[in-house]
Amino acid sequence: MIELNELKSIKQLSYLNDSMLENLVKITVIIEYKAGDYIFKESDDAKSLYAVIDGKVGLEIEKNSSTRILIDNITQGMMLGFSALVDTEEKNYTTSARVLTDTKLFAWKAEDLEELFSQDYEMGFLFMKRIAKIVKTRLQIRNVQFLDIYK
Repeated sequence: MIELNELKSIKQLSYLNDSMLENLVKITVIIEYKAGDYIFKESDDAKSLYAVIDGKVGLEIEKNSSTRILIDNITQGMMLGFSALVDTEEKNYTTSARVLTDTKLFAWKAEDLEELFSQDYEMGFLFMKRIAKIVKTRLQIRNVQFLDIYK
């Protein structure tokens, strides 16, 4: 069984109270991937949100069919796959997530999270506020990378 302290090790979850975490643990699964595996690929249907328990995941975008550009590294305590919660109509991942080292993840189905948030609006608000912060940070990283490319 997953312990609350394990969920608290995820930066975006550390602010939730124990009652919220107890509800979250009920829909949490653990998945393991080997280095080189893809968790999801750019434009795949976005069905799940993930958090790294242990390991390293690279977020990549496809420049062309033979070139992938690493745009960020996701390590222990960080989340990925936020498109599963952010998109409203077509839920597609905006990057690919390639496992760089053997990795263990928490995973949540988007539909389960949405159901949980409809039952606890405060939790949904706090959770999505943190997701918005991730989106902002990743956009800033991408902007800097594009500026470096076009200097």
